[in-house]
Amino acid sequence: MSGVFEIVAHARRKNKLKRELIDNEKKVRDNRKRVDLLENLLDYIKPNMTHDEIVGIIKNMKADYEDRVDDHIIKSAEISKERRDISRRIRDLTEEDKQVQGKRK
Repeated sequence: MSGVFEIVAHARRKNKLKRELIDNEKKVRDNRKRVDLLENLLDYIKPNMTHDEIVGIIKNMKADYEDRVDDHIIKSAEISKERRDISRRIRDLTEEDKQVQGKRK
């Protein structure tokens, strides 16, 4: 019986490590994006620019990123809806299959 507990413990640890790895990969990706953003900002800012011009660039970049966030939120909702539809269809097909199998017996 302790072998079963050990297997379960290892499986849970393996799943936890997988989640941590995914989370860490997201953090790496996000920080790389921040580095790219700052590099882009440095490309746009010139020594002779006024404070207002720099603020304008930052506001435009912020608006662009907010638009992208909205687009990703919409895409996530669409993907989630499709997943729910597929799950529902699989459940319906499974139920139909059970009924057909039950009639054959």
